[in-house]
Amino acid sequence: MSSLNEEMGDVQTEIDHVREHLRREVPDLFAFDVTVSRIEYNANSNSVTLTVEPSSEARKQISEEFGGVRVRMEDQLTFEFQFTSNS
Repeated sequence: MSSLNEEMGDVQTEIDHVREHLRREVPDLFAFDVTVSRIEYNANSNSVTLTVEPSSEARKQISEEFGGVRVRMEDQLTFEFQFTSNS
């Protein structure tokens, strides 16, 4: 039987793996450079919320993609992923 500390350590390890996965995979969803800046786990809703911000190169990339238009970026995108159980 494992102790509460061991179980909490296992949960933290799983959360860290999810964070690493999101930091690696989410930027590939965009046609311009983004940075995953904040990842938070909510135990009450069993979800992860992450914030995506355009990188310093994103404005230039988007401008070039649309033929040199001026691009202003002032905000960030926030996503929430809900976990489901297989059991």
